[in-house]
Amino acid sequence: MRKILLTLPTRILQLLLFSSLILSPAWASPKFQILHAFAGGTDGSYPYTPLLDRSGNLFGVTIEGGSLTNCSPYGCGVAFELSQKNGGWKENVLYSFSTSASPFGPLAMDSRGNLYGIQQSGNGSCSCGAIYQLARSGGVWTENVLHTFTGTNGDGAYAYSGLVQDAVGNLYGTTQQGGTSNNSGTLFELTPNTDGTWAYSVIYNFGSTNYLDGNTPYGPLTVDSSGNLYGTTLYGGEYGNGTVFRLSSSGGKWAETILYNFTLDYGVPPYPFGVVIDAVGNLYGATLDGGAYAVGTIYKLTPSVGFWNRTVLHTFSGGADGAYPYGLAIGSSGVLYGTTNYGGTYGYGNVFKLEATNGKWNESAMHMFTNGSDGAHPNNGVVVDQQGNLYGAAESGGAYGFGVVFRITP
Repeated sequence: MRKILLTLPTRILQLLLFSSLILSPAWASPKFQILHAFAGGTDGSYPYTPLLDRSGNLFGVTIEGGSLTNCSPYGCGVAFELSQKNGGWKENVLYSFSTSASPFGPLAMDSRGNLYGIQQSGNGSCSCGAIYQLARSGGVWTENVLHTFTGTNGDGAYAYSGLVQDAVGNLYGTTQQGGTSNNSGTLFELTPNTDGTWAYSVIYNFGSTNYLDGNTPYGPLTVDSSGNLYGTTLYGGEYGNGTVFRLSSSGGKWAETILYNFTLDYGVPPYPFGVVIDAVGNLYGATLDGGAYAVGTIYKLTPSVGFWNRTVLHTFSGGADGAYPYGLAIGSSGVLYGTTNYGGTYGYGNVFKLEATNGKWNESAMHMFTNGSDGAHPNNGVVVDQQGNLYGAAESGGAYGFGVVFRITP
């Protein structure tokens, strides 16, 4: 099973007293569609939000299911593809993992269609996780381990939030522990060599200068058109409650800039979870905690002269609007989309959108999960296609109780 280094407080049962128990037509809309319900076993169990390729196919992983070799009794997970066929969607299990740790988080894909991901734990003497490639040849997929984390000699340990890819094909990710500075985590790079191998290097160690640069990176990374990397840390910074950071390369050397230092939010740590960037350079992010109800916020960071200004766009209540937001995506019109892991009318999370009208941001739910055939507890946000359709995964529930992949057509 996956190793979770962050345990969130549970306040949902109390907060649900404030939510409506009436089923509204808005969330019963036929615009919500189940593309696949996982059945467990060889089919896989408990999916993550999939990757959308240029042809409209979806690629993802499940944390359990698949082979029982070295993974009894639940399986080590599978990699899957969902593609449209005859007006419906068909699942194809691409690879069944057989190592002692499950794949974790979203995938990346190169120009040849190879897939890349992380395993948070397992592999090697310390079971600190690994980075893998799934390479396709003649319709057969093969796993190649590109790097096994050791947690020693400056290497990282326990990668968490998947990988991102820049415009020239380099891969980047973070580890929550390891590195040379107080075991506070790393940011790493994988660079493709001409012979098909990959060169791994740690390009930043968190926890230096008395943790002012951040401690324990958490949430997905974002890369801009210039190759700068943006992310968040759970802890550290000027006030010890996390940071938003940027990493920039010049002359082959990487340097970090702290863009924002979080403080206690209504007396609790906010736990920031990644940022996304819009066309003009503004950043948007979610905090898993904090806000007046201590179940999360959505915020905007706007660059100014010498600092970044933070504006809270929405504070979650834990009622119908959701609780504990994970991940954001930006639509072509600047609308923000995301998921909450809990809250909603039935307490099993929702898919929401946040849009600005006359300078005011308004949050609305696009789907409320029931823990029925529609699934429960969506994770890691959604992806948006060019037509504005949303794709995501609910980690449990569904027809068989093992999660679903869904689409929402706005």
